[in-house]
Amino acid sequence: MEYPLLLEGYRRDRRKLLEFLLSAGLARSPLGNSIDLAGVDLDTISADYVLELIGSGGEFDPSEATRRYFDGLKYPIMKNSSSGNSFFFLSKPTYGCPPQRAAPHTGGEIAAKSTSNSIRKEEYLVDEDIGLSGNDSSIGVATIPESSQSIKDADTISLGLPALVTGLSDDDMRETAYEVLLASLVLGGEVHFLEEKKKEKKSRFLKGLMSKRDGLISQSQQENCYSDLLDTIRVQMEISETMHACIKQGFRLVGLRMTLEQIDIPFLLLELLSAICETDFPNERLHIQWRRRQANVLEELLMVSVNDDLNMQGTLKMFLSKLRSIKDQGLNVSGGFADILTIVKQYVSKLLRMPGKFGLQGESYFWTGSYHFNLKLYEKLLCSIFDILEDGQIIEEADEILGVLKLTWPILGIIQKIHDTLYAWVLFYQFIQTGKILLLRYTVLQMQKILSSNYDDGIGEAYIDHLICSVESYGSTKILNFVDAVFFIIKSWCHNQLEDYHLHFSQDKSIAFESVATLAVLCGVRFTDECKEIKYIGHMAGTLPESMLVHIFVEKSIQAAYRQAVSLSDSQSHVQLKHPLAILANELKLIAEKEHTLFNPVLRRLYPDSGRLAFILMHLLYGERLKPFLEEFSQLSENVKEVLTASNSLELCLVDKLYALYGNNMESFMINYLHPYQIKKFSGPLILQWIHAQHVSILQWTERAIEIEDWEPLSSQQRQAKSVVEVFRIVEETVDQFFSSNLPMDTIHLRSLLIGISQSLEVYVLHIVNQQVPKTTLFPSSPALTRYAESVNPFTRKKIYQPTTPEEKISIQLNNLTVRKLCVKLNTLYYVRDQLDNIEDAIKQSWALSLSGFTLLDCMSHTTNGQNVAAVYKSLSAQSESVDELFTVFDDVRRSAILASEKIFDFIGPRVIFWDVRESFLFSLYRGSVESARLEMFLPVIDQVLDCICDLIIDTLRDKVVLSICQAAMDGYIWVLLDGGPCRVFSERDVTLMQEDLAVLKDLFIANGQGLPCDTVEKEARLAQQILNLYTLKADTIIEMLMSASENVSCHPEPKTCTRCATDAETLLRVLCHKKDKSASNFLKLQYQLPKSSDYGDLDVKEPTSPVLSDILKRSTSFTWTQMGQRSFRMMRNKFQALE
Repeated sequence: MEYPLLLEGYRRDRRKLLEFLLSAGLARSPLGNSIDLAGVDLDTISADYVLELIGSGGEFDPSEATRRYFDGLKYPIMKNSSSGNSFFFLSKPTYGCPPQRAAPHTGGEIAAKSTSNSIRKEEYLVDEDIGLSGNDSSIGVATIPESSQSIKDADTISLGLPALVTGLSDDDMRETAYEVLLASLVLGGEVHFLEEKKKEKKSRFLKGLMSKRDGLISQSQQENCYSDLLDTIRVQMEISETMHACIKQGFRLVGLRMTLEQIDIPFLLLELLSAICETDFPNERLHIQWRRRQANVLEELLMVSVNDDLNMQGTLKMFLSKLRSIKDQGLNVSGGFADILTIVKQYVSKLLRMPGKFGLQGESYFWTGSYHFNLKLYEKLLCSIFDILEDGQIIEEADEILGVLKLTWPILGIIQKIHDTLYAWVLFYQFIQTGKILLLRYTVLQMQKILSSNYDDGIGEAYIDHLICSVESYGSTKILNFVDAVFFIIKSWCHNQLEDYHLHFSQDKSIAFESVATLAVLCGVRFTDECKEIKYIGHMAGTLPESMLVHIFVEKSIQAAYRQAVSLSDSQSHVQLKHPLAILANELKLIAEKEHTLFNPVLRRLYPDSGRLAFILMHLLYGERLKPFLEEFSQLSENVKEVLTASNSLELCLVDKLYALYGNNMESFMINYLHPYQIKKFSGPLILQWIHAQHVSILQWTERAIEIEDWEPLSSQQRQAKSVVEVFRIVEETVDQFFSSNLPMDTIHLRSLLIGISQSLEVYVLHIVNQQVPKTTLFPSSPALTRYAESVNPFTRKKIYQPTTPEEKISIQLNNLTVRKLCVKLNTLYYVRDQLDNIEDAIKQSWALSLSGFTLLDCMSHTTNGQNVAAVYKSLSAQSESVDELFTVFDDVRRSAILASEKIFDFIGPRVIFWDVRESFLFSLYRGSVESARLEMFLPVIDQVLDCICDLIIDTLRDKVVLSICQAAMDGYIWVLLDGGPCRVFSERDVTLMQEDLAVLKDLFIANGQGLPCDTVEKEARLAQQILNLYTLKADTIIEMLMSASENVSCHPEPKTCTRCATDAETLLRVLCHKKDKSASNFLKLQYQLPKSSDYGDLDVKEPTSPVLSDILKRSTSFTWTQMGQRSFRMMRNKFQALE
């Protein structure tokens, strides 16, 4: 960024280059000799003209060079590009190519005598360090830096003093200010110039700079502290040693005949003009330039006093014109230099004799007559405290320099309050130029000092009121005294920034924001009548000026940020394919977060209700835009859902911020200012509609998944069915969509969701249950009861026993109820219960999180209707406790799943024993004789089935499945003992072998401690053991037991479905039927007329070719047994081998 000081350095270099080019013989004068630069002002010479002249070899014409220079100021600054038509605009274009026409004027006509320094500093005041504008500050082709309006507006950051009419440049003002300072020091006796003092003596300031660069440390002391400090000031004000020497020589002569009481700027300049001659300057050109400057200053000071006297005005102009044009003041001509000086001195003396208007000590006419010039000179002096090499840095000698500057007060008409005010202005202006936060803090301290100081000088106030400044105020001109003008200008700049602080201050600029806010309040309290009208929530602002100011800042900034967010949402809507209201709500959330974390902590110290105002205003502004949308939609489309979700999220965010700031004190202002959006009112019916649609969808997906289910395990690790995974995936997606909507919900919505989920799972479980058949269809019919008798005639025709078979429909169902599929169904039902617990926990957690936010919204909604906050929270807390009751609908699903599992457990054992292995176990065990058909022959088949089941079923359910098979195996063994048919008769010697088989069967399920518990197996085998014990009794004993237990037993009893008992009549009767004993046979013949067993042929038994069993065995050969399954029956096989 180019600062004015840097530009002035460029101008000096430019002058030196032009002087070198014109005096090096590269160009010639019209007379053919070298160019005389004595009367040429190099600042007003066109560089382009000189370069063209050197290239063409033409003659140098000063008037043409000057004309070309001023003509160039009328056009935009060109950029040296290949196209040759690129230039800088005074505004930032948004599109299009650079126009071919010339850029329009931006100001008044440029005076013919203006110098390059006439470019206003304000055009370059772009804050780079703190980024007050919030935009890019780099200058490029066809653009200038975008800064705040206050920075670009020269009137806003200028003092508004009367303009200089003679076109004095900044260099002219700075050199004149230095002459005034030098005069005050010399004539005040503070500095004595010694001829023997070395010219090359360096100031402590310059030596300090050299020590930084060269690593040298100098501790030399100057004999004269004022001389040393003056040398520092000279360097800071960029006064050359040549000019310093010339002025010093003049003051040596002037000091001999003047005192400090006689000093005024016009008189001082006239004395210097008479004391300094051309020979004191190194060349004539410098002397002419210096004399012209002095003449311009005199004109600036004296012409104000003769505004009403046209004759005197013309006379002074003529004399001052001659001062500029006379080359040698020593010439003795009519109206010569000395005569002109004498005449002008007489007029100045007349003015000096005029009494002061306010009776201030040392007051002269020029205190008030040329106050604008005096203040500008003092401003230049104050600027000498800023380091010329480091922008925004104050040098170490600042306090000493400020003390020295007090010597100029009698000359410039400065009093303490004016000094303090102008010093505050210089600090602030330097901050605008450099963006250094430290300068802003100094400005705040200086303004606080001015406001807290008691100057107690009514005369001084009257004097200050006479120092008039003209400032712009809302499009009109406002006349203020100097002090009020400084306060007003700083106030205006700060207000401009703070009325859109979201734009001008970024996250890392909170320090600058705090200082600007403090400065705005300090300056703004003097102009409470200038406060803009409060549009929103005016009662909150109160009557304090500070509160009203901050209220306006917050109101204006939130409105500006809102407008920016609206513009952004409209433009981004087509890009993001979202509704503008949804984008706007998200943008306002970001604004609210920035307001809460960055700005409110500062503003709240100045205005405690700033947070309330900001968040309520955002709520109000968005509500005005949202209301028409809420009144129009009729269904929960994607756009509607986005808007309702974003709106509810914004409202929740704003209420959270208010609650974080004010807690339960929210109630007092919510009733008056907050009007809830009532999103629940609009979204509630639509949410129910959506949930019902999801219910239908879930049921359809559930039914479809069941229809195509083949009840195969998902994988070796995930042994449940594929369909249940799909069902829960749909359920979880529905739950996620339900809670991700971020819409306010009631318990009725949660209840509807839970009912839909439970209904879908109930349908799934019911389908599994409906596929089952009664286990009684698996049991074979019992053969006819017979008595033991050996066959006498082998050729006698015998009756054959044929077991009953289920109906075809039942058979088809049984074929689909294989052990493998039953195991997968058991795993699936357990998965349903397990996943249902997870779904319940997830829903409860999500509901609690959503309820914490909705509780605040409900609280806001209720309190705006007049209810007490405590009562509202108590009511809402009771509602949250009742939510647990809604989840009882899941208990019905759990009970259904448990009942379905129990039904399968009750079925799977009989399925294995009485269906899958019936041929090899029921119909083959002990057939013909016990010794020829022992259990060990058929046990490997059961062993393989158990291995397959253990690999299919999950570990949690394995024992229950094995227990079901164990129970069925004992029932099957009992069936062989009691319902085995005529082919099975048991002698007392067979009982011993049968007891050994029962022990083997028990050991199979105990599996050496790795299977079922021993007590459990013993319990299940107790009845079989009791029946075997009956076979060990004598027939007469059994007959006595039967006679006593069943006097009413029918001769042809039907099999009972109830549980058997070892001592009931039916059991005892069947034991007698299968007992190989003649007395038992005779008893049955006499008492029950049972036929002989020899009249019946053997069972029609086939090889074990059951398709279901074959399927199991085939699958088992390719099945990877688990380690547990392999160990379960290893011990049992070893025992079989030992028995063989």
